[in-house]
Amino acid sequence: MPNSSMLPAIDFTRHDFESEALVIRTDHSDDEAWRAVVDLLGQPDQNGFEVRTYLVDNRAFAGASPDDVLSAAAAEPALEVVFLADAAAMRGEHTLLAVSTGSQELEEGDMELPREFRLLPPEVNLMHVNLAIGHMDFWEFAYHASLAADGILRL
Repeated sequence: MPNSSMLPAIDFTRHDFESEALVIRTDHSDDEAWRAVVDLLGQPDQNGFEVRTYLVDNRAFAGASPDDVLSAAAAEPALEVVFLADAAAMRGEHTLLAVSTGSQELEEGDMELPREFRLLPPEVNLMHVNLAIGHMDFWEFAYHASLAADGILRL
């Protein structure tokens, strides 16, 4: 397990997180599965919009926890979500782990939601675009994922 202080800095200088989703590979056990994840991420979404991702494929992140990754990404205040390609993403439907960079602001009667959930790679762009334009927030997506029997967001 890497120490978050030992993780390399993520180069944010040439990236715009209003238009690019950050996907960090934390499992390096299966390069073929990773290529499948990348292919799924690169497919146009259901509305035909091109998907733009910033892929971090660096073995230094192998085994990094969501907290480790959030620490490494903390220098970029525009990030609302980080997508992790972890061990679970290398199997089955290749579901990525969406992790909020912020905390949920609860009002009376609100249900507390987990700060992470799984989603299918084709959903990354739709979620990211809606976050970037302020149409929805992370917690609305987390709520919809919590309603699914398997906890996976399928839009």
